Amino acid sequence: MVALIALGRYAEPPEMMRVATQGARRSLPRLPGPAPDFRTLLYLLGVGSVIWYAAALAFPLMLFGARRIDAERQGRARAIGVSAAAVCSLIVVTSVLQYVLLYRDAPPGMSPSLGAYLPQALRINVLPWIAIAGIVGAIEARRRAVHAALDRERLRAQIAEQRLIALTGQLHPHFLFNTLQGISTLIHRDPNAADEMLAKLSDLLRDLLRHRDQALVPLGDELRYARTYLEIAQLRFADRLQFQIDVAPALDQASVPLFILQPLVENALAHGIGGRARGGRVTVKADRDGDRLKLEVSDDGAGLTTSATRREGIGLSNTRERLRASFDDDHRFSLEPATGGGAIARIDIPFRLHASAVEQP
Repeated sequence: MVALIALGRYAEPPEMMRVATQGARRSLPRLPGPAPDFRTLLYLLGVGSVIWYAAALAFPLMLFGARRIDAERQGRARAIGVSAAAVCSLIVVTSVLQYVLLYRDAPPGMSPSLGAYLPQALRINVLPWIAIAGIVGAIEARRRAVHAALDRERLRAQIAEQRLIALTGQLHPHFLFNTLQGISTLIHRDPNAADEMLAKLSDLLRDLLRHRDQALVPLGDELRYARTYLEIAQLRFADRLQFQIDVAPALDQASVPLFILQPLVENALAHGIGGRARGGRVTVKADRDGDRLKLEVSDDGAGLTTSATRREGIGLSNTRERLRASFDDDHRFSLEPATGGGAIARIDIPFRLHASAVEQP
């Protein structure tokens, strides 16, 4: 008997639980069904309310205002205060407009007072305006980050260009000293040759002064400088020097550092054929291999000596620095013994059209 009573007591809770569950289900509010039409769906989403129109009108003005705020110049605290005050003003204005539009046609005594309505409206409008302000802040932060990156890249390019111009300027006194020294040796021995040599030097310097503020020049101009320098040297060496420039006209608009060939030509003359009684030949070549431009200056002189391979002069070391300043690590420069004797200097850089060629219609 006791067991049956206990069993009956333990059997009662499931029935009671079922009744309680049914009561709870009846007490829960029913979820709204799907919207019967698209217009109702938009209304449920809030489309058509004052906040949507206010956001559409204020969004471009908020973007404009965000661009006018400069935290570095005005101070971070002031910038945050101005932004917060603007968002709070928009929240208050939107809430007042909602009250006016909702109860403008309400009978007297049927509408709440503005003071009673505002707390609820403010709570409803805070989140949308904060979300809009966050979107505006993200767009402005992205814009400023892109502009900052562009400014950094532009500054880096300007620094590299000025460094390259400074390195190029280091070559001018060295080049002038060697050329003037050659002229001085001809003044008494061959005045006519010295006069012609001086005239070609003035032409070369005139061209160089025209590009004194440029870091890169077309290859055609650079070859003209190299040819003029070799003609000056030919007056000095007379029939002991021969030279050849083998470059296709299609490469004339390739962009190269200013005066990049002159140190290589000067090195070939000074250390290659300058000390030989019978002289020699200097050859300048340029070729394009895909997106690479390859420059070569070779001579058939004495070749590389131990001291030449152990220590580079001003011209070669300056050439390495200028290539690094122009192309970072995207270049190769080497000075090697030539197959038939002499030495060959090779430069491998990216092939790029000069700005003057790109701007032409």
